[in-house]
Formats: sequence, structure tokens, C-alpha cells
Amino acid sequence: MHDGHVLIISTVADAGTDEVVKRLTSLGVPHKRLNTEDHPFSSTLTFRPDQNSREVWITLSGEALPAPSGIWYRRFRTPSKPEGMDEGVYTFCLQESRSALLGSILNIGGRWMSHPAAVWQAEHKPFQLTLASKLGIRIPRTVVTNDPEVIREAFNEFQQMIVKPAKSGNVTQSGQEFAVFTSRVLKEHLDEIESARWSPAIYQALVPKRFDLRVTIVGDKIFPAAIDSQSDPTASLDWRQTSNPQLPHHRTALPDEIAAKLLWMMKSLGLTFGAIDMILTPDGEYVFLEVNPNGQWLWIDDMLDYGISNAVALWLAGAAQ
Repeated sequence: MHDGHVLIISTVADAGTDEVVKRLTSLGVPHKRLNTEDHPFSSTLTFRPDQNSREVWITLSGEALPAPSGIWYRRFRTPSKPEGMDEGVYTFCLQESRSALLGSILNIGGRWMSHPAAVWQAEHKPFQLTLASKLGIRIPRTVVTNDPEVIREAFNEFQQMIVKPAKSGNVTQSGQEFAVFTSRVLKEHLDEIESARWSPAIYQALVPKRFDLRVTIVGDKIFPAAIDSQSDPTASLDWRQTSNPQLPHHRTALPDEIAAKLLWMMKSLGLTFGAIDMILTPDGEYVFLEVNPNGQWLWIDDMLDYGISNAVALWLAGAAQ
């Protein structure tokens, strides 16, 4: 028996949510999935700040929902623009809908995976890197800048250098969306470095790899996977760039000190879920790259049978008990 229910804020297109919902259903945990692209054009929302209670917290398209005992803030996706709607009106409706929805949930108590404020803060990579360094986790030598002269100086200092976005990994150009991967900065690129002033980026010394590591954390459970990115030239710099479905993965274990520091970092960030990318160097050092507060994990479950989806469902079920 369960005393409460789980609220899932996600999108219809997220396979990770689909899998966790299946697990919650099999566990008999009451839950409500709110697909954010339904708002505001395909559904209605009613919230009364002075009248909400545990019995009726919010009404979605006529369905009264009690205050959830656990909330999974997974994904936020905007709906398509209705045909004939002015672009400015469309933007206004999206902003108002997001404010109404998020403003209705931010004061909910209970357990979060993870609170929106923590997710928004943790999405900023310069902030993550600073925190990791303060906690004694090694990070690459890094400069965040859009100053061409500083970039030239960093290139001379680092000798071998990479660049990656400070936040987003996607860019839309001429109506098409492209992924922005980690890239090498070569000497010939410096001839056109003046254009870098239009967008700050993260420039780092290239760290030699034995393996890439994907460390998924659910609550206090750690699921580390080693990715043999150096076995595939297209994956050697950024393993996400490969299209090789057979890129070798295997289970691994972290030293106790590293595991403890990562858990402390998660606590400091206010996150109860995170997908952390690290490097294991040929010398056996662990180097932190970034944490995605709502990263993907299904391919790791498929390849290594780690049970991450089940761990997420059990964590949420604990919030409902």
C-alpha cells in the first residue's frame, strides 16, 4: 500500500520516462505523468494558492490531483506553434504556461528527483567545474572565455586543446538542429579565432584517456560504466560522436575516495540523480568533465544490465510510501 503518489514532469518523447513508468506500474505505485508539450494548447491547468491542500493541489484538464509525495522533474519540452498563431503570441503563451506550471510546483515538499532550482543551477558547466575543483576532484586545466587573445594564450599554455559549449550541446541553423561535440583546437584554427568573441566557450587542455567513464548516480547508488572510446577513432575525443553500436562498455568500480567525493558533489548540487562524465587516464587518475542532472542511461542498462531504471523507480516508490 502507498500513502501518496508520484508526479512525473517529462515529455512524451522520453524513453527513460517510459521505462520508469513501466517499473512504477509493476510496483503498484500511483503516479501521474505530465507531458509538458501538452501545455498550454492541449490541456488546462488550475491552481489556487490559497486553497490548495493535500486532497486537491492542482487540476489538470479537469482532473483534480492531490499533492504528490514525490516529484520527478525529468524533462521540459515546448509544444509546436498552432497554425496561424503569431510568433510573438506563441512565445508569450509558452512563457506564461511555463511560469504557471513551475510556479505551482516549486513549493511542494516531499522528495524531488531533482528540484528545478537545483537542476537549473547544475546545468551550468563552469559552476560544476568550480565545485568539483573545490571538492578535490581533478578537472582539466580550463579557461572559459570569448576573448581571442586569451584563447591564443591558452593554446600556447595547453599545447593540445579542446573546446566545448558552456551549456548547450545543440544549435539550430536554417531551421535544422545540429549537435555540438567536443572538438580539437588546431593551430590553423587560430587564424580565424576572432569569430570566437561572439560566444563564450570552455577551452581545456586535452586529457589523455584510457577510458571514458559514465557514472550514473541515483540517490546514494553509483553505477559506473567504462567506455572504451579509444578503440574507435570517431569516439576518441567525444564518445557521443560515434555511430558504432558496438562501442565496448563494461562495468567498473570507482575508488572509495572518488565515489565519496562524487556523492558529496551531488549533495552540494542538491541533485538526487546525475549522469557524470569523467576520464580515466592511462596513469590511473580520475578527471571530472561534467554532470548532466537529467542525463540518459537506457543504453547502459541495455548493454550492462545495471538496473538503473529500476533504481530510479524504487527511489520514487520510496517517496510514495
